[in-house]
Amino acid sequence: DPAQPPEYWRQRVGDIRDQLDRNKVYLDSLQSRINGLWTDFTARDDPAQRNLIFADRQRALNEQERLTKDQQELEKQLAAVEEEARRAGVPPGWLR
Repeated sequence: DPAQPPEYWRQRVGDIRDQLDRNKVYLDSLQSRINGLWTDFTARDDPAQRNLIFADRQRALNEQERLTKDQQELEKQLAAVEEEARRAGVPPGWLR
């Protein structure tokens, strides 16, 4: 609705961007954890410890995959809101 005030559009876009930023930070830290677990895994000789580390790494990889899918979905949502705003004649500055 083009009759919506600028705050409405800023809020919609801002919420999605905030979530994208949070996920990016979490993905970066998760990648560091995965790398650390791999280093720890390769440095161990004990099969029992290696199995535990491998399981932790696998859980982290699964979480990374889930977050990556979430990130892609959020990017689609952002593009949809931007397109909706464009079609509604909202000035681009309102989405910043």
